[in-house]
Amino acid sequence: MVYFEDKSERTILLKIRVKTNSKLQKISYNQFTDSWISINLISKPVKNKANKELIKLLSKKLNIANNQIQIIAGPKNTNKTIQISFYEDISIPKILEKLTN
Repeated sequence: MVYFEDKSERTILLKIRVKTNSKLQKISYNQFTDSWISINLISKPVKNKANKELIKLLSKKLNIANNQIQIIAGPKNTNKTIQISFYEDISIPKILEKLTN
């Protein structure tokens, strides 16, 4: 799993690859071959709409506030690094479970 990096006990970095202009939202990954988590978004990459949809989707899936999620690399790229801060300790398997359910 190269797509997660622990920054501190309650902060992780998540490497994602975004596909915009999709028919539906979807989060997928292959733990054996992928070094990115793939996220399909409905929005087009115009006027930051796709980034806003991405943050909203992640906050909904992880049940956290929007301001706990930051795009720290690749805001205008398909490959992004997201910093997620949690108020409590959470394990990476638990995060993956929340993202894919």
